[in-house]
Amino acid sequence: MLSDCPDIERIKRTLKTLYKEHDEIGDAVYKIRKLAGDYKIPKDACNTFVLTFKKLNEFEDDLHKHVHLENNILFPKAGRL
Repeated sequence: MLSDCPDIERIKRTLKTLYKEHDEIGDAVYKIRKLAGDYKIPKDACNTFVLTFKKLNEFEDDLHKHVHLENNILFPKAGRL
């Protein structure tokens, strides 16, 4: 147990900041999805448009996995130090 570690308060502050950043990036990605019409590709879209929307969707999926792992596994473990 590292509860007597002098940096424990710094770790807790950092975790609080990281949770807040995850909320902020979640809001930003939601706005992107909304602006992009839920990534629905028009029938007359060019290849660049199609690729861009597919990559945005992949990015969002990867980001959700990243945030889930940190918020639900890594950060709680660090908070229990």
